[in-house]
Amino acid sequence: MSDTHCDVAVLGGGPAGAGVALALRAQTRLSVTLVERTTHDAPRIGETLPPDARLPLARLGVWGGFLRDGHLPSRGTASCWGSATVGYHDTLMSPFGSAWHLDRSRFDASLCAQVAERGGTVRTGTAVEGCEALGPEGFRLRLSHPVEGPTTLWARFVVDATGWKAAFATSQGARRQVVDRCFALYGDFRLRQGAAFSTQALVESRPEGWWYSALLPGGRVVVGLMGDGESLRGVRGQEAWLSLLARTTATRERLEACDFSGEPPRAVPAAVACLDRVHAEHWLAVGDAACAFDSLSSQGISKALGSALLAAESLEQHLRGRADALGAYAARVRQGFVEHLRTRDHYYREERRWPDAPFWRNRRKALASGALAA
Repeated sequence: MSDTHCDVAVLGGGPAGAGVALALRAQTRLSVTLVERTTHDAPRIGETLPPDARLPLARLGVWGGFLRDGHLPSRGTASCWGSATVGYHDTLMSPFGSAWHLDRSRFDASLCAQVAERGGTVRTGTAVEGCEALGPEGFRLRLSHPVEGPTTLWARFVVDATGWKAAFATSQGARRQVVDRCFALYGDFRLRQGAAFSTQALVESRPEGWWYSALLPGGRVVVGLMGDGESLRGVRGQEAWLSLLARTTATRERLEACDFSGEPPRAVPAAVACLDRVHAEHWLAVGDAACAFDSLSSQGISKALGSALLAAESLEQHLRGRADALGAYAARVRQGFVEHLRTRDHYYREERRWPDAPFWRNRRKALASGALAA
């Protein structure tokens, strides 16, 4: 078993983890090792990037590479929310340009590749099997790779960017405070050759929850249904999912130009949650590991990039001896989560057409618990 050492181990190679690694390599001389359990070859959920995401991408120095990667510009969003009429939010007048629909696997892989270009170590296809706290010396992480076998990584500091599971932070005693527990069922369609399809993402609320659809690079169209355990009971299978899809209006109409892939819908957890503590002396959580927003906001990636920059700055100050740096970071995370809950409450209160349907009745209860969390 080989041993390696680094100043900072970043666990998770999504936008939050790669963003922290990129910022640390650009701003400090710290050695960084990024550990990602996948090889970025499977489809990833989370494809929408708002126009202002250009700002953190530029600060991270990856905006030029992003433009070269061939993602799809989007004119914004459309929605049937609170009414059967489709409303539009166009990005034509945005000072930051268009929104974007991503090839998410390519996006994440590109960020990790640029970490390596800046001198960071990137280990994909590598799992964290366990860790040992070493006090002031940080942590000893046990890693495994299907080809390279087991290795040990010694790190002065660990950044948890493992997504909503917050695997490392919870192993250190942090607990997830769940405000709302939902999940999404995603299916894939393919745009027929020569057919037209709007580049605007569409959200359509229905009694069972709300539907999301967007055109992605290469003619792939992703369609998701957001619900909860009560509203989607018995809807796990393909036939039941397609039956509910057939009852939509705006979503069904735009999919007339597409063919269903035939693959069963994928279930993806989508809880709104925040850790009760997002750091200790030798670790911090970032992105969805620290707090997860409602998918309705479409802010997952831009939030991850912004929190990565904030986390990297706070970590640098902490390692230089600023005693309150991590506490200030935690306060910013909590403040952002509370502000998100307030905005979320506003949007869910706008939909009043199905007050007795399980999903919307449960959201009213979740809004009350969200107020308590705030």
